[in-house]
Amino acid sequence: MNIISFFRVVWARKTVLLITIALTVLIAVAARLILPLRYEATASVIVDFKQPDTISGPAASTPSSDQMTSYIATQVDVLSSHNVALKVVDDLKLAQDPALHKKFVDEADGKGDIRDWIAELLLRGLSVTPSRQSNLIDVAYKSTDPESAMVIANAFVKAYIQTNLDLQTIPAMQANKWYQSQLNELRSQLIAAQKRLSDYQQSKGIVVVDERLDVESARLNDIGSQLAAAQDQTYDSTSRNRHSGDQLADVMNNPVIQSLKTDLARNQAKLDQLSKSVGVNHPDYQRARAEINTLREQIARETRNAQESVNTSMRVAQQREAALRESLAAQKQKLLALKQNRDAGAVLVQDIANAQKAYDLALQRATETRMTSQASQTNISLLNPAKIPTEPSSRSLAFVIVFALFLGTFLGLALTFIAEFLDRRIRSETDLTDVLGLPVLVTLNAIAPSKHKGLPGLSNRQRPQLN
Repeated sequence: MNIISFFRVVWARKTVLLITIALTVLIAVAARLILPLRYEATASVIVDFKQPDTISGPAASTPSSDQMTSYIATQVDVLSSHNVALKVVDDLKLAQDPALHKKFVDEADGKGDIRDWIAELLLRGLSVTPSRQSNLIDVAYKSTDPESAMVIANAFVKAYIQTNLDLQTIPAMQANKWYQSQLNELRSQLIAAQKRLSDYQQSKGIVVVDERLDVESARLNDIGSQLAAAQDQTYDSTSRNRHSGDQLADVMNNPVIQSLKTDLARNQAKLDQLSKSVGVNHPDYQRARAEINTLREQIARETRNAQESVNTSMRVAQQREAALRESLAAQKQKLLALKQNRDAGAVLVQDIANAQKAYDLALQRATETRMTSQASQTNISLLNPAKIPTEPSSRSLAFVIVFALFLGTFLGLALTFIAEFLDRRIRSETDLTDVLGLPVLVTLNAIAPSKHKGLPGLSNRQRPQLN
């Protein structure tokens, strides 16, 4: 259908179009005049995503755009939730309003909870609109009473802020109760761990484990040094004892024995001289010989004493070495036992440290949750409270008429072409060609009807002949 055909159809059925437009305008104007005027009160709140945490540290990092969008969408859902509406009902005591109670009985037959019914009724007039470029959220409420619109809009904002605060404080309060119950058990575990360590130290006689270990380690080193010296002494005594008689170093270095040997050599020389001058029975010879025998006995006695001294020194060195070996072994066992006691005590000390750490952490979390549960601020702030609207939010009569004209025109055109579709007419050559699919042979102009039969003003020759 071309534009000419379009206007031909509209012109042919202009009655349908005009009637539709007139009815639409009439209905719109009547509705505008009959329905009560509605007033809209708007409050604005600002949402701070980076809520400061005065307990556990600084504010969170700057959120991404997607996080902020999701967070704002969540806040919009919270604000328009049934729970927030219930708080408004309770704050304004709407459930006690006689008019609302009567309306509840009439519309809901008194079934259900009147608080839930009023909450749903309030949500119908609520409009929550987040800003696209900022963290602002507009909370609007429409009502036939401008003051009621203001009161309810502000009540929704107040209930929304309180709900956000409850979402922080109530879980924190529940967590605090749990932490408080855990603190008693953790405190008992800490005391028990400390008692186990104290009992263990008393049973083992441990005062300061590390200092005692240092003392015993030093003593072990000292015994080891003494044992090494004793071993050297034993080796020296054994080496000296391998020689006998005059070969002993102690004998060779003994001044008494050396003096006796000197006297013996001198007396022996004297005896040799006497043997040349006197006989063996001469008193001088006998006396000299007796002196030599005496010296030899003294030398033998001193040699035996020196030998016995070496043997005694060797035995003493061996006994000392053996004693030191036993002391070293005992000291090693003592030190090992101390280390075992220290290790066992270290386990008990670690148990105390773990119990103390768990207790301190639970105490910290209990303090944090207690302070959070007592918080009175949230990250939602009222920017602009709602005010009593002075102008109705309903459209003006002129706007309603203009809108009705556009709507009526659209509906009229729709009805016009529906009627044309149901009752198709040939209104142009194009329609004839489109409908019949045949070419147009001749076009007859419109002629006023006449009482005469046939076509007036035309002779038979002028009349078109259809073959």
